[in-house]
Amino acid sequence: MAGRRGPVGTVADAGPIVARPGERQVNGPWVRDRRGLGSPAMTSARVWLLDLDRDPDAGGPTAQEVNDEHELARAAAFVDATDARRYLASHRRLRLLLSSITGREAESIAFEREACHACGGGHGRPVLRTPGDLHVSLSRSGRWAAVAVRAGAPVGVDVERGRPAGALEHLRPDVTPEDVEVDVLRAWVRKEALLKSTGEGLTTAMSAVRLGPGPGGTTTDGRRGLVHDRRSTTGVVLAVAGPALASVEFTDVTPGVPTVRP
Repeated sequence: MAGRRGPVGTVADAGPIVARPGERQVNGPWVRDRRGLGSPAMTSARVWLLDLDRDPDAGGPTAQEVNDEHELARAAAFVDATDARRYLASHRRLRLLLSSITGREAESIAFEREACHACGGGHGRPVLRTPGDLHVSLSRSGRWAAVAVRAGAPVGVDVERGRPAGALEHLRPDVTPEDVEVDVLRAWVRKEALLKSTGEGLTTAMSAVRLGPGPGGTTTDGRRGLVHDRRSTTGVVLAVAGPALASVEFTDVTPGVPTVRP
């Protein structure tokens, strides 16, 4: 579940997850939990926006209890203590969400790596060790994290904290060669989410992805899938993508986090 630091943020993602045989599973691949998660079609996804500096699950199992050895070791390698705490918090919150959805114990959820799209090595995106039809993606940037869950098809999410006007203009030639008018940060988030949904990640150059208008206010490259994006009143920019992804339900689960909007 290691994150990777790109030019505009730190992100991480995970792959498919499903309850093991005999474990609790209600409404098809979903269970109904305290957040009211229902049973979506394959064309929809559910997304949670999380404030890692405020924890509504305080008092539950700690990161030391539910995060795996790789996550704990990676956090210990951070130089900055705040970065380490937020990294552990994002993976703890991911595991608690997946536990509430699948009925599995949070500490039992294990991940492995897909083959890299560029070289075939075992360092591609993290995926759940037990394959299934529930897919999940995690992204984090500073104090913010986002988790996307989808049944039956891949999903990718990217979240980035806001930047001052003009702060990312040096990235424009690489990120937005198709449209000089588009906001660089929003273009980055859209393309990152799309490439995460395919498993390519940053092995594919942003400049190789050309986005245009899609149905219902989405954007698309015409091949990989549809991208839905939102911006919160705090300046957080978020995008969710996947093949034939027709709708996305956004949920703010941290008290005080403003609702995201188009």
